[in-house]
Amino acid sequence: MTGTETDVDLRVLGPVEAVRAGRPVALGGRRQRMVLAALLVAQGRMLPVDRLRELVWGDGDRVASRATLYGYVAGLRRVLEPEHAARRGDVLVHAGTGYALRLRPGRVDAERFTALVETGGVLLDRGRPVEAATTLDTALALWRGPAFADLGDVPFVLPAVTRLAAARAAAVELRLTALLQAGRHAVLVGELEALVIEEPLRERGWELLATALYRAGRQGDALAVLRRARRTLAEQLGADPGPALRRIEVAILHHDVTLAPAAVSVSARQRPHRPLAGRVLRVRRYAPGRPSP
Repeated sequence: MTGTETDVDLRVLGPVEAVRAGRPVALGGRRQRMVLAALLVAQGRMLPVDRLRELVWGDGDRVASRATLYGYVAGLRRVLEPEHAARRGDVLVHAGTGYALRLRPGRVDAERFTALVETGGVLLDRGRPVEAATTLDTALALWRGPAFADLGDVPFVLPAVTRLAAARAAAVELRLTALLQAGRHAVLVGELEALVIEEPLRERGWELLATALYRAGRQGDALAVLRRARRTLAEQLGADPGPALRRIEVAILHHDVTLAPAAVSVSARQRPHRPLAGRVLRVRRYAPGRPSP
């Protein structure tokens, strides 16, 4: 590897895009972008040529020839790494009987998003909710629309789209958890109301909204929210609320001291952010039933 691939960034949190030396590059027509999407979904694994053809042309009556695929690969190489000949590359490489993407860590926006969410979760666990919320804001700002927005109807992309959408929803909840822990409950009620309208079947949103209302001195409204949650789950899923929602309802009824905001020290609010050692490329989520912040 020569290091030239460090100029290439690939984006999937929205329409599929590529940026080289800070400037967007034209990725060509739909089939050529599908070739790139298939390799992105493979996450560095080699895709055999015949499998790549099946994926890219699986929605048609026939599979294109190998020569057609080779033409698209050459087209992608011309825009992603123009310093190389069309038959060779450091980013889009020929590996074994197929092709793979070879990118340095952090060159795909979904990977950066996952790492930032993990960092935000660690900061929150360390009692630094303001820094956690800032880090999660940075993660969520990477999104430009639904994942693989221009190719979201392609069958081989759908699992990644679903996984990334769930990861984004969890990151939104984690950010709101951090802001609640930082004592921002009064200003969060409106945002949380919007969240439960957008994601009515995710119980964590209802739990956070009830917590924010209770901390704002609105116990009756908090209990009304939990009744709405129960009704929504019953009507749309035929299910009862999970253990976390049931526990928060009991806690609110009894003015449980665990509902009080956690103390955030001045030093924690003012401490400059320092990168955390290591990178874990998975999205951290609060487990059902975890105590509210």
